[in-house]
Amino acid sequence: METLPLLISIVPTVVLLALVGAFRFSSQMLCVIWTGVALGVLVCVPVYFMETVIEGAGDQLAGLYEKAFVQQVLGAAVSEELCIFIGFLLTFKLFQTTRIQKTADVVAAAVAVAIGFTTIENVTAVLASETPMSASLNRLLSIVAGHASLQLVMGYFAAKCLLGDRNRLMFGVLMLVVPIGVHGWGDFSESIFQAVDADSPQSQQFFSAWIFGIFAYLVGAVIVLFKLREESASSTTVEAVSTANDEADAGSVS
Repeated sequence: METLPLLISIVPTVVLLALVGAFRFSSQMLCVIWTGVALGVLVCVPVYFMETVIEGAGDQLAGLYEKAFVQQVLGAAVSEELCIFIGFLLTFKLFQTTRIQKTADVVAAAVAVAIGFTTIENVTAVLASETPMSASLNRLLSIVAGHASLQLVMGYFAAKCLLGDRNRLMFGVLMLVVPIGVHGWGDFSESIFQAVDADSPQSQQFFSAWIFGIFAYLVGAVIVLFKLREESASSTTVEAVSTANDEADAGSVS
């Protein structure tokens, strides 16, 4: 196999790591991020076995929709998101009392696991493909519509559940339901429109559904990034006011 497709397949990893670095986390978060990446790589093992079993069961089904649901929703979306969640939860528990302190830290841990998982997923997809170059170019989509986007959402809801004190049950449900729902919708609709005749109304309808799924990936990621920026700005303002008050109090005492 040529080297170029493999190099292209790791471009999403490099880009996503650079985006995480752009948040300028403190040096103590580097250990959290690299642990998350490593656990993301490790959870690929149980995912492989789960998908193999579930996809084998799906092959026994005759109906197009039933087969797509079992293989793409249960086999891909549910198994992958659950295993990534376990990797994220382990990362969170390891550093909960020492390094993870705010919402952005929780989100970074979740995205780090997604990056590790995405790296293996992209590389193996290229290695297994009969057209490696085409596969590697398709995997570039994972930069904006892949696990990193889903784990941005998962991490944000997880932060509200694990660090917050209100509506924790609701956020706990959302941190799994939303990523699984978006992932399952995208994979299911893509499977259907690729399986039927390209000129059929069915293909056009499910292609539109797939585009809507891609849009959901992007919108979810953008909303979370906006919320993180908003919370960061609010935190900075509070710290500035507190510092100003402390200086004023010190001046009045002197």
